[in-house]
Amino acid sequence: MTQRNITRSLSLLLGLGMIFIGARFLLAPRAGAEGFGVFLPADSNYAFHYAKGIRDVFSGLLLALFAGLGYDRPLAWVTLLGALIPCVDLAIVLAQPTGSLALATPHLLAIVLLLALTVSLFTLTRPASTNTK
Repeated sequence: MTQRNITRSLSLLLGLGMIFIGARFLLAPRAGAEGFGVFLPADSNYAFHYAKGIRDVFSGLLLALFAGLGYDRPLAWVTLLGALIPCVDLAIVLAQPTGSLALATPHLLAIVLLLALTVSLFTLTRPASTNTK
């Protein structure tokens, strides 16, 4: 399997994972929040959860679409800019009274994965050098 196929496959899996996470926030907001690392009182309003859910579904669809269609350069930009999301999510989790390294680890892994995919995608789509004199 080539680097291109591995990178696209990982991007596609990441996109599908994001769709799952977003759907969980939309369909089971309490379970989504606890999986995210935020524990809320029983009488909580789920407005934030729905906003996060649709954001994750959209992000996942974008990743899956670009990976599936082989749009490596746009996918590279989406993964680079998308790395901001788990960075903010990490800060949110760590700001909670229940925040811990264990709850932060999935967000840290997402950041590392997105940045590694970004490097791989930009390497794959590097413009051919033009040797003009």
